Amino acid sequence: MSKRQLAPAIGTSEQQYWRRKPVLFAKEYLSVNPWKKQQEILSAISNHNRVAVRSCNGSGKTFTAALATIWWLMTHDEAIVITTAPTERQVQNLLWREIRGIYLKNGDLIGGKITSTRLELSSNRYAFGFSTNTTERFQGFHNENLLIIVDEASGVKEPIFDAIRSCLTTANAKLLMIGNPQNLSGTFYDAFHKTRSQWETIHISAFDTPIFTREIAAHEPPPPGILTKEWVDEIAGFAGEENSRYQIHVLGEFPSQADDTLIPLKWIEQAADRHFDPDDEHDTVMGLDVARFGDAKTVAIVRRGAAVVEMREFPSAELMETTGRAQELATEHDVKTIFVDQVGIGAGVEDRLKELGITRVVGVNAGLKASNSERFSNLRAEMFHGLRQRFADDDIAIPNDPELISQLASLTYTYTSRGQLQMQSKEQIRNSGLPSPDKADALTLAFTAPEPPPEPELFAFPLTREGVESYRRRFGKSSNH
Repeated sequence: MSKRQLAPAIGTSEQQYWRRKPVLFAKEYLSVNPWKKQQEILSAISNHNRVAVRSCNGSGKTFTAALATIWWLMTHDEAIVITTAPTERQVQNLLWREIRGIYLKNGDLIGGKITSTRLELSSNRYAFGFSTNTTERFQGFHNENLLIIVDEASGVKEPIFDAIRSCLTTANAKLLMIGNPQNLSGTFYDAFHKTRSQWETIHISAFDTPIFTREIAAHEPPPPGILTKEWVDEIAGFAGEENSRYQIHVLGEFPSQADDTLIPLKWIEQAADRHFDPDDEHDTVMGLDVARFGDAKTVAIVRRGAAVVEMREFPSAELMETTGRAQELATEHDVKTIFVDQVGIGAGVEDRLKELGITRVVGVNAGLKASNSERFSNLRAEMFHGLRQRFADDDIAIPNDPELISQLASLTYTYTSRGQLQMQSKEQIRNSGLPSPDKADALTLAFTAPEPPPEPELFAFPLTREGVESYRRRFGKSSNH
């Protein structure tokens, strides 16, 4: 079957044939010869509904997404392709530049008409691209044959991914994410970690590209847009192979930590693999982070010494129910002290637990002044820095919980104009589209919450010579005055 037989319209039986063979379609219909990893991406889209590709720079991943766009439209009678990226510039100058390039070479075969960010073959077969910060732009896009392509996926905010997921309602609705692995949280990161079982994942290192694998002869020019050995050597020489820039842009790996990351992922993973036997020399302590928002959860973490012995989460609930669940867990583990986040509803939980009198209860307001206010902007920053030191000293063992690991790895910091370390607040984290770090906060309460100052000691004595002498003897006061 030749490409001349295919153009300009493809019959139903021919569509089914080419739908199963995107690599052959690219070769025979578009006169493109995809290299190994590009073939892997095209085949994955054909065979799976969720595909995530983390890649180095200059791997040809965006060109592959352009091929997938043309293939998808040409092999369905009715189909939609939506492409998006963090910025409009990225939409127009990356993926759609590649789509326009393919169309200019094959327009007589593809048909239809193309603009800067739209390709329309008919009223019910079209592709278009846009960038948005509002979820409403994705409303109403439902089609039996829908392909959504997210370019530079690591930079797309979580509410946009939530909107995208609401479109993927049909059996043949597919999502392709491609990009450099920049961030240690979010949907793109999770696809290679805690939700990996839901995705077909592909990794492309610079050393997987044709220049290094010798898929092309040494004397042949590299495919357009493919990186060179000289560029790889330049990045290695400039940044060093341990630098996050080299890890992301050359190896296609998520960085061990971002420049503003509080706790390196490597330390967190080591703590998740570490085991300490809880010992009787330390009292059992609980950190209780009480949910403040509708979709947040109350999290309790119980530790003895350096080891977390249990982490339990409760759905957002009424004050009395939250108090009852915390009381039950504290009794179960013979907890001696509960450190409660007393902001918002947590203050009510603190008061009720104190009324019950089951154990010692300490309220913590992380927004208050740090004990070392020259170094830390508030108590939250001081507590999290103390937690970081635990990880640095290999003095903590945590559950191998993907959500806890992701929250800890996502913690970032800055410095104030006075040089104080300042943590991102819960509200700022939520506004950036990430979930509230409830588990990370509970861990901090369990390990680094400050002890309150001791209550002043009261001593009553009669105002007699004997009473005054008794006071002086007790408190070491001199009687020579």
